[in-house]
Amino acid sequence: MATILATTALELSPEKKKEVIAALGVSIGEVFKTYSLYFQQLSRENVAGAAVDQTTFYVFVPPYMEVDRRRTLIKKLHDTMVAQVGNKGDLKNIVIFKYHDDEACGVDGILRSDAKAAAAK
Repeated sequence: MATILATTALELSPEKKKEVIAALGVSIGEVFKTYSLYFQQLSRENVAGAAVDQTTFYVFVPPYMEVDRRRTLIKKLHDTMVAQVGNKGDLKNIVIFKYHDDEACGVDGILRSDAKAAAAK
């Protein structure tokens, strides 16, 4: 399971935004069986510096996620963005991983470690 928050300062039409989100969903789905993607488009007046034309992906996953799987996701996200919007230059597709263990997340009102313990009984 991965939760991915994507913020972008790209100028995308509503139709193109839908295409980008759909393509990202396919790419992410090749790495994770279950995922949530939140895609937020920021207006140009709300960014500065390198953030212009930049997309940053914040990926929330357990700390035991394999390094090769992380590499694969980074490559797929980058390749998908380039295929969808073109190469915008260096430092334009950023992926940041945030790790959480089972005692640092909950699902449906239950701490994940408690749910696992109950399932093991």
